[in-house]
Amino acid sequence: MPNDDAATKYYEALNETSDALIDGIRAANNRGHRFTTALIEQAQENQRDAAEITRKWAAAPFDMIGLLSSITESTTKAQGRALDATRQVFSEFSDIQKETRDVMQRVISANRSAGEASVDMARTAFAQATTAVQSATDRTNGKPADAKASSSKTDAKVS
Repeated sequence: MPNDDAATKYYEALNETSDALIDGIRAANNRGHRFTTALIEQAQENQRDAAEITRKWAAAPFDMIGLLSSITESTTKAQGRALDATRQVFSEFSDIQKETRDVMQRVISANRSAGEASVDMARTAFAQATTAVQSATDRTNGKPADAKASSSKTDAKVS
């Protein structure tokens, strides 16, 4: 039956839309997890560098050259980590753009299929309704069932 095929196509399109959106959410979740993990690791490295500077200063409080060297090295490492984080942010934005485009293409394609299936179901329903009305009309000798009943009431009042 064509209506069943259209209904199946419609529900499959709804599932595809849902799957596309959920895949997009899952990708965003994974991206957020990666980025947060990287930030946590960078914070941990920064803390270790700060502890190392403190340890060196405590070991030799009057070695200002060594202390400044350690601070400079730690600052350079921190700047490198900040640049890595910035690079990762831009990479993630690029991934977001690509994933969003893919999700939207999937959703649009699924919605197109759902629309086509809806039209098919509407055509089938209209054809069935037309057939039912035609067969009812044929059974009443060219008059709809309600028209025949109302005409007999009118005939009774006239008599």
